[in-house]
Amino acid sequence: MTDELRAVGERFAIPGRFRDAQPLGRGHIHETFVASWESGGAAVRYVHQRISTRVFPDPVRVMDNVARVTAHLRAALARRGAPDLERRVLTLVPARDGAPLWFAPDGSVWRTFRMIEGAVTRETIAGPAQAYQAARAFAEFAGALADLPAPPLAVTIPGFHDLGRRFADFEAAVAGDPARRVHEVEREIAATRAAYAEVRRLLAAADPGAAPRRVMHHDCKLNNLLLDAETGEALCVIDLDTVMEGSVLSDFGELVRTAASRSPEDETRLETIAFDLALFEALAKGYAAGAAGWLGEPESRLLPLAGPTLALMNAIRFLSDFLMGDVYFRVHREGHNLDRHRAQRRLAERMLERLPEARRIVAAALGEAQSDVRDLR
Repeated sequence: MTDELRAVGERFAIPGRFRDAQPLGRGHIHETFVASWESGGAAVRYVHQRISTRVFPDPVRVMDNVARVTAHLRAALARRGAPDLERRVLTLVPARDGAPLWFAPDGSVWRTFRMIEGAVTRETIAGPAQAYQAARAFAEFAGALADLPAPPLAVTIPGFHDLGRRFADFEAAVAGDPARRVHEVEREIAATRAAYAEVRRLLAAADPGAAPRRVMHHDCKLNNLLLDAETGEALCVIDLDTVMEGSVLSDFGELVRTAASRSPEDETRLETIAFDLALFEALAKGYAAGAAGWLGEPESRLLPLAGPTLALMNAIRFLSDFLMGDVYFRVHREGHNLDRHRAQRRLAERMLERLPEARRIVAAALGEAQSDVRDLR
């Protein structure tokens, strides 16, 4: 794709001469490339991304959100005198006409960011210290956007973390059976219905409607956080396409789902899937510390349920996509979405089994964070 990426880069406000490009990462949604440009005798790297208009059919609204969020974060960091500012917030490179994206003649849609050098992403948590740091970074990210001026950010994926809506979509896929696969997964369908009923019962007792709506990231995975390659310090939250109004349930839940288990999302050895309480404790302490200035009591009640809720929600989404014929998530093997579903449902079950311990851990973490705030005063 060298020639295509050269043509893409030339449509953005990048000085210098194109040198080379290569794929970057293996995301579920977009196609991402890193390109090197020579300017003033030095190589400068940029990230070119082909936006999935299948998942984000209105990329203009997406990029309006991204531009507002990055500008607000940059201003907040500058006011605080944050060091190394260019590595702590994404720098959006405009197209040559000033727009934040470029519509190619073939219908594809592209955007470009400056590459943050000396930074890495990780797919799995190395240990409790890294879990703490990641959770604190995502909580501070939400806190920095608490005063984002009106108007509200655009909703880029309606009902993205709406458990009831995801379950309704699942039931519609079962009823319609468009890929003629229901007969293959009758046991999974029954287990999913039972798990959904249990999680809904627990959530109703926690009263999620009492929690305020906030600007949240909605995709708090470790690989959406850039870390300093040498020190491991959390630098920059990335993948901002789903930043919009939502609930703390979404952010802490996705963080716990992806970081409190050492098994991959598509683990096929279900007996090995476990809920790591040491990692969960580190996540709870980090999030409580980072959110000490804004997290309220109604939201605190949701934190122990966040992990199983998001694990089950993703299990439902994966099974729905399998029933639809694998039309949303990229699959890399036969039955991949079914493997993902089984792994995430098992993880939700493991989390629910340890719910009393999770509640005690969250209560202790919140108490410790509040004590630290009082000491600082």
